[in-house]
Amino acid sequence: MTGFRCTVIFCAIIIAHAQEVPVPPRPQGYVYAYSQSNNLTDLQLDAFFDPLCPDSKQAFPTLLQVANHYGPDVLTLRLHMFPLPYHRNSFLASMGTEAVYQLTSSPSAVFDWVAKIYDNIYPLSNAPTKHMSETDVTNMLGDIAAQLGIQKSQFLHKMADAWVDMNIRMDWKYGCTRGVSGTPLYAINGVVKVIDKAWSLTDWIGVLDPLVRKSYVFHVPN
Repeated sequence: MTGFRCTVIFCAIIIAHAQEVPVPPRPQGYVYAYSQSNNLTDLQLDAFFDPLCPDSKQAFPTLLQVANHYGPDVLTLRLHMFPLPYHRNSFLASMGTEAVYQLTSSPSAVFDWVAKIYDNIYPLSNAPTKHMSETDVTNMLGDIAAQLGIQKSQFLHKMADAWVDMNIRMDWKYGCTRGVSGTPLYAINGVVKVIDKAWSLTDWIGVLDPLVRKSYVFHVPN
């Protein structure tokens, strides 16, 4: 009975905390590309990545291969920032993702930014920046944004915007409600799946192709 009571109390705490997650002004995450009709597809893939996580970096190119293989008329890829606390600068890099999104409103720019961050993952990691301030790291991120054609001054101004900070907090909290505790983690049509970082495009096709066929059968008129 004691164990049962502890379980009930634990569940009550989880529910109470879940109710504290604010409703975001837009759906969380960054869509890779929209279909020609500008609608979401039946097959949806949510990816929870930490911008300074080596495992996320390894999985990122394959994730884009998956999106490009199926195309936006078949699969909607949505990338979520989930900064892990033991990657010191991950929250700032995640804020940079939101800053780029707000400055460009371009899905491709967001994913180009993430790719650039992974290219610079070591200089932004814990050891090389252990004597640097938050301002120093933010300036480094501004230099990376400039490589994408974004004015550094505009980027730094946006990084000071409270809504940029808040949107990343909301995306992180959303990930928590989905049970995310590490990265990379995926949800296929809302079902959370732990998938090995070394998965190839072929591995993904083995999981996604049957869902595409089922979706097609479901929509065939009688």
